[in-house]
Amino acid sequence: MDPFRRNPDGAHPRHRRVLRGSGAAGRFPGRVARRLWERPARRRGPHLATTVAKLRAQAGDALLLATGDSIGGTAPETALLDDRPTIEFFNHIGVDGAGIGRRELHKGAEHVTSLVKPSCQTEQECRVDPPLPPFRGAAFPFVASNVIPSYDSAPTFPFAIHRVGDVQVGVVAVTMPSDTVPETTTRLADPMRALDDTVETLQFLGVEAIVGLVQSTAVHDNLDPGACPEQLTEMDLVKNLNSSVDALIVGASGGPATCRVFDTENDERVVVAPASHGRSVTVVDLAIDPETGHVIRPQTSVFNQTVNLNTEPDVATEELLRQARAAAAPAAREQIGEASEPVPHAMDANGESPLANVIADAQLHAARGRGAQLALSNPDSLRADMPSGPLSYADLHTVQPYGDRLYTVTVTGEVLQKAFDLFADDIGKHGPAVSNNVRFTVDMNQPEWSRVTELTIDGEQVDPNAEYTVVVNEFLSSPEWNGSPFAEHGTRHETGLTDISALSRYVSDEGPLSAPKPGRVTVLR
Repeated sequence: MDPFRRNPDGAHPRHRRVLRGSGAAGRFPGRVARRLWERPARRRGPHLATTVAKLRAQAGDALLLATGDSIGGTAPETALLDDRPTIEFFNHIGVDGAGIGRRELHKGAEHVTSLVKPSCQTEQECRVDPPLPPFRGAAFPFVASNVIPSYDSAPTFPFAIHRVGDVQVGVVAVTMPSDTVPETTTRLADPMRALDDTVETLQFLGVEAIVGLVQSTAVHDNLDPGACPEQLTEMDLVKNLNSSVDALIVGASGGPATCRVFDTENDERVVVAPASHGRSVTVVDLAIDPETGHVIRPQTSVFNQTVNLNTEPDVATEELLRQARAAAAPAAREQIGEASEPVPHAMDANGESPLANVIADAQLHAARGRGAQLALSNPDSLRADMPSGPLSYADLHTVQPYGDRLYTVTVTGEVLQKAFDLFADDIGKHGPAVSNNVRFTVDMNQPEWSRVTELTIDGEQVDPNAEYTVVVNEFLSSPEWNGSPFAEHGTRHETGLTDISALSRYVSDEGPLSAPKPGRVTVLR
């Protein structure tokens, strides 16, 4: 792309490209679905690094930003190493700034401080994760415009100013408060007011080109990189955002989004979102008048670049992964519980898997405090039997390797029935598995989509008009997996848990484990 473009008034605005990697860019796992139940385990980090490098080569001057939720819900090696491999990955791909999400806040200020400024002084002290290199902390600032400073606040800046070529670009970032995610000790100010105050400060400092980041619990089911889902455009923050913010990048669950909306001054503004879990990089190409520093918004271009798993993976990132796995091995081998007998993952004739039933029980156990009334899981996520005897994190990860995040989805009984009807068509092949308080009957003589003839929760028949909150993994609830009623209906919220953290907690709290007795599903043939 030509780095110069003549504007209608004859000036030559410089194009300053702002790249924003997915908020999950540091999360190493990634998968591509073939069908609802089939998915190979693929790690997206090396391919994301390759994509970013190619975009940087095309852009010249650029910023790489992340909206937040960059830690937590990660692969075991980075979780066991307190998120340090994620920060190393961000440093490697050249992240210039990262917003603060609920995951960062939930882990607390002390944890984020350790990622920004480690307490070590010498080379030996900083070598905390051999064979990984000494950990020096984040080479980029965390930005959080609406975090209220206090003794337990994360070490953040309300804004950042970056010089891109000879132009200054200001970055502001907010986390949307929510009543549906775990509480944290850090307080959040009203995001609109915080952005107004921060923008005013930036303009006082002479910065006119301003990019906003927002980490939101909003969910959209769009899969078209060029489409604009109304779930984003209908957000109050999007509709009423300070008119001086030239582009808004939204971190949310779901697919990509590319929107052009009009601000409160009736000027066009791009509002974009990358696909979650490192599946795309949103590219915002700002046309900036070098004389005034203002963004010429009609000339701003934007697109979502899909991270292609068929590209050549980045060798340095693959080496980082190898080192992280080796460094995490000792912690992964520590005992967290035990099983009194092997728990097989194979399914019987009725489609029940003892291990999948344990997984469902573990997820309900972990999410009851977040309102879950039942759990539904897919046995296809399991890769090995649970062995008898002492159980370590490594054992559990061998059993359940994906590290999927868990979501609660509140739906009507009618939608819940549809979900069971859909999943029941895979009885005997891929599931589903349910928590111990659920019983259902499948009549294989009935037509597809109407085979579940009885469904009870805690001994009560499901009421089509009542609401039920089910905990499921992201595979069953994400709009990426077409056809799931949990993606298309109801209210979906992230729990702050992963499938393996739920299983670890269950093994620790409820062990020694044994194979549950069958009988949660009855199949009529």
